[in-house]
Amino acid sequence: MDRLLERLARSSLERPVRTVLVAALLALIGLGLVLGLPPISDGLTLNSDFTAMLPRSAQSVRDFDEISARFGGQQALIVTVESPSDIEAARRFTRDLVPRIEAMRALKVAAVDWNLSDFERFVDEHGHLYASREDLEAIRDTLAARLEHERARANPFYVDLDDPPPDPEETIERIRRDAERARGDMHERFPEGFFQHPSENLLLFVVHTSIRGGEIGDTQALVAAIRAAAADLGPASYAPDLRLSFGGTLMEAHDETLSLVAAVRNATLLTIALVMLAIWVFFLRVRPIPLLTLALVPPVLVTFGVAELTVDYLNASSAFLSAIVVGNGINPNVIWLARFFEARRAGEPLEKALVTSHVGTWKGTLAASLAAGVAYGSLMTTDYRGFRDFGIVGGTGMVLCWIAAYTLLPALTVLFERWRPLVFDRGARYKGIYGVIFARVALGSPRAVLALSALVTIGCGVLVAIAIAEDPLEYDYRRLRSDRDPEGEVERVLAASRVILDDTSSGSGLAVLAPTRAAALAFRADLEARRGEWPNAYGAITSIDDLLPEDQDAKLPIVAELRRLMLEIRPHVSEELQRTIDERIPPEGVAPLGPDDLPRSVARPFTERDGTRGRLFVIEHHPEESGWDGLYTARWAAAARSLRAPGADGPPPVAGTAVVFSDLMQQIWDDGPRSIGVALLATVLLLAFTFRDHRSRWLTLATLLVGIVWMAGTMAAFGMHLNFLNFVAFPITFGNGADYGVNVMQRYTEERRRGGASPLDAVRAAVEGTGGAVVLCSLTTIIGYISIYTSSNQALNSFGAAMAISEVTCLAVAVLALPASLHLMARPGAPARDARAASV
Repeated sequence: MDRLLERLARSSLERPVRTVLVAALLALIGLGLVLGLPPISDGLTLNSDFTAMLPRSAQSVRDFDEISARFGGQQALIVTVESPSDIEAARRFTRDLVPRIEAMRALKVAAVDWNLSDFERFVDEHGHLYASREDLEAIRDTLAARLEHERARANPFYVDLDDPPPDPEETIERIRRDAERARGDMHERFPEGFFQHPSENLLLFVVHTSIRGGEIGDTQALVAAIRAAAADLGPASYAPDLRLSFGGTLMEAHDETLSLVAAVRNATLLTIALVMLAIWVFFLRVRPIPLLTLALVPPVLVTFGVAELTVDYLNASSAFLSAIVVGNGINPNVIWLARFFEARRAGEPLEKALVTSHVGTWKGTLAASLAAGVAYGSLMTTDYRGFRDFGIVGGTGMVLCWIAAYTLLPALTVLFERWRPLVFDRGARYKGIYGVIFARVALGSPRAVLALSALVTIGCGVLVAIAIAEDPLEYDYRRLRSDRDPEGEVERVLAASRVILDDTSSGSGLAVLAPTRAAALAFRADLEARRGEWPNAYGAITSIDDLLPEDQDAKLPIVAELRRLMLEIRPHVSEELQRTIDERIPPEGVAPLGPDDLPRSVARPFTERDGTRGRLFVIEHHPEESGWDGLYTARWAAAARSLRAPGADGPPPVAGTAVVFSDLMQQIWDDGPRSIGVALLATVLLLAFTFRDHRSRWLTLATLLVGIVWMAGTMAAFGMHLNFLNFVAFPITFGNGADYGVNVMQRYTEERRRGGASPLDAVRAAVEGTGGAVVLCSLTTIIGYISIYTSSNQALNSFGAAMAISEVTCLAVAVLALPASLHLMARPGAPARDARAASV
């Protein structure tokens, strides 16, 4: 292997320009893939929708796709029209604007819900069926009694000894007042049919669209088109203070995506700036900054070019991998460059320094990078895209950055040396500031360090056990969303919609698609009957049948009898009552109303693209429960999925946020332990390959495991719970955490094997030399994770915090507890006979 490394070093020395040009070409190809330059690709996009983290085979994703295909727009864009001075102007403006929006089919507009006037007219036209059965029977009985009385009076021998029957006009007037009161209630809630706020001069309409939550370009195009259509109408000509605002699930996803994009950009720039500052502090030279920057650009761009080809888009979990790849991928480059500077400072010529750096670092950095790559790779064994995509991108980045450390970085170093050779003060002995500090602590008081480490480990173990017993998962979904300005546009629209709309209209319920309308009715009856089995699991159940008259089969004979009685009694009543009868008499041959008779304005949510109505119904959340409570949404989703059609193997399709969150949590439980197991097994195998003697293997593995226990204990101490983003920190830590212990142990064994140093000198060299570089590596990685705090998304913040904690704990064990252990195991003055303990 040493000969191969020598040839590789010689190639960097003899043909550096060729290596740099090849890297530049690959970087350009990667950039083309990321930006979507034709004909290379359509670009790497960001999808913040929660369904983007689930596999396409997930039940909630398949159900959403099926319901979307049958019904069209499943995302809601809510538009409010507000005019504090003139609500009538807002109504006129809405009447003129909505037809223009309905014509925007090319922008994926499926329908617009804006007015219920036609339903009011429909109810009036069929008032005899919408009247209550009790009222119909009261009119019938009154008319029958009056008719019998009038017929009796027509008999010349009739003697009226009883009280006269009630006047049918009084009964009809009473029922008419009740009907007017009901219409008044509806008019008060929906004035002139508009979705109007009860206490503000504001109304809204809902644009249903097939745009997915993460399709930011399509969302912006639709909003821009609506704004343009509104501008063409001239809002000021309606009212000087008239304005539009946008919200709904579509805008929430849009703002979430924009927040992620801005946070990714800020995090990446902040990571680069802080990493460069940390590098300067370590090397106390400017040259490492351009060297490491130029060495990282090609592998990072190629990594995300590969991501465009393999994962197509980044999700909320993988969005920050640019900062993470930079923070982690720089590690082997830092280790190599630190060794190179150390060799040059010792007076080695350029070629020998290259060979020394290759031979002295390749195995430790390869094992560490492979451990990180395998940890990322363990995520690829899962179906959960929040893990799998993270693993693909992260694993690719680790491999490519390691390759760049031994090809591109040496070539760049040679070119810089030819331009301006490094000059060192031969009289001064350089010690990296990072390594010296930890060496003094670990080697100055090794017993105290180990005793304190043991106490911390025990304490963290207790905290972890308590956290597991109390359930470590996060069930407050408000902590997984972005922090939004409560006075922001989207939040204001949301507040207004909650007052005006129900779950069915706003799209926040669970939509269930039955195989037939009869099955939908049976499902609904089943859920109503099983409310005791699912206490407080769901609220109202709405379907198209709620819009139809009740008890039609019982009412039809009464309505027919009313027609007969009205016709028979008409000659015997006053002209005024005759006019009332003429207005209210039911038509001949009244037929029951069905879903197809309803106006489109109210039937649209239940109407499929082919015109079929009545198969879909909506299960609303229980009014006493919070939709942000994970435990409640799990029960809500489970109740909906408990439905079974006769002969069906599974539940009908169910779409909604609750089932998506339910599937996310289930995927974590299913895939999380498996990825952790794979990462642990792979790390153990890598350690077996890297070190020949058992002591080195077990000490390095113990360093990793103790670091993970400290990590979990720290998270428990701060009250952090696991969610679908920060759970990924555990399998990743098996790779990243092993990085530091592997490099320190590798330097120790190399000093013993090649340099013939005593155990104590080898420990000191490992901590002061490689340990300092390891601290720098950890610092750059921590910077990458802390930069995630530029995001307003609380779930991402929790992931960044978990990973930063893991870096600190694993580093502390590697540069404090591990050297202290080696120091106590060493025998002063021991000969260098431990050469066989070196790495393979």
